[in-house]
Amino acid sequence: MSEAPMTTADKFGIAFSIGFTVALIAIAMSLSAMSQSPAPVATTPPPVPVPEPLSTPQPTQPTKTPVAGYDRLTSIQDPGIGHESHQLAVILAPSDKVYSGTLMYDASEPIQLVALTGPLAPGEDMGQPIWTPDGETKFALTLVDPKNSRGEWKFAGNALAVHTMKTSPFIVDYKVDYEEMSASDTVKTGTIQSVQDPGIGHESHQLAVILAPSDDTYSGILAYSASEPIQLVSLRGPLASGETAPAIWTPDGETKFALTLVDPKTSMGTWEFSGNALAVHTMKTSPFTVSYSVSATATPAEPVSVEEPVMEAAPMSAEVSIPSGSSLPDCVETNECYIPYLVTISVGGTVTWTNDDTAVHTVTSGTVTSGPDDIFDSSIVMAGKTFEHTFDDAGTYDYYCTYHSWMTGQVVVE
Repeated sequence: MSEAPMTTADKFGIAFSIGFTVALIAIAMSLSAMSQSPAPVATTPPPVPVPEPLSTPQPTQPTKTPVAGYDRLTSIQDPGIGHESHQLAVILAPSDKVYSGTLMYDASEPIQLVALTGPLAPGEDMGQPIWTPDGETKFALTLVDPKNSRGEWKFAGNALAVHTMKTSPFIVDYKVDYEEMSASDTVKTGTIQSVQDPGIGHESHQLAVILAPSDDTYSGILAYSASEPIQLVSLRGPLASGETAPAIWTPDGETKFALTLVDPKTSMGTWEFSGNALAVHTMKTSPFTVSYSVSATATPAEPVSVEEPVMEAAPMSAEVSIPSGSSLPDCVETNECYIPYLVTISVGGTVTWTNDDTAVHTVTSGTVTSGPDDIFDSSIVMAGKTFEHTFDDAGTYDYYCTYHSWMTGQVVVE
């Protein structure tokens, strides 16, 4: 019996059966291999190193070679409110008297110089720099920064110290030559508010007078602490009649002082001054407050011996010309309608007027506004003619021309 030939469908079914069987065998072998693999071993991560706790750094203690003959201080934390991160070394503790003198210092680093004024009375804290240890006891603060570690400072105040704006201590070797003085007219501490400057031309400025004008000459040290940058003023005078100066201050146009004005452009500092008056000043209209310590001496003015001038007697005669062209008002511009306009003679002297013009004129005592006073009158003086008058009484005599009112002159009889 012969076999029937295989169809295409039969061939496809045989191929599919073989492929599926091979796939199952491959999967089985894979699963068997996985089951025979060793199980993963759990590992512990290495320990993380823990840093040792940091210790708080201690401030480095300053070192410095001592200066022979000087005293030494090491600074401490500044006890002033708002100054807790600063260092302070107090040289002269607060006093109700005024210290004044010279500080010589040699520090381990650049320092600042401090003078205190006070304690301030209630209400005197008005914008000036303040130092206070408790919020109640307040001092006006004068702080000068010379930006050096060695130097010399002339000071005045109720306390003296040196200072830095750092947390680490410093050493200062110092020598201080000073006096502790009670209050007087020229040694004092105070707080004042400025007023409008009474000087002519200074009406829009503010002025606070610390030492009023005096015949004595003041010289000394001023420490100031103001509510805004101020200018420093000393006056010399009053000036003698005819005496001049590059800058003048006058309250009335008659009493004049030579003006010295220094502009440090700061609100606090010290100033070594000399003069017949001391003040501080701004070129503003709004008032300012200044606390100050001043230590000064007053030197009386040396008496000036003045030799009496030898007075020459006035002449017994004088001549006056009525110049050509005086009939026109142009002569008024040069005051040459009579030449000279003013003459001086002695009692009993005679003045002669000559008409050198082509027009007629008069020489009439009196003024244009008041009219003739009948002391003398030439009537008409023709061209080329003269008129003279003798003066028997001392005095000043005005005169004019009745035809040309702009023509005026004057005779002084001594």
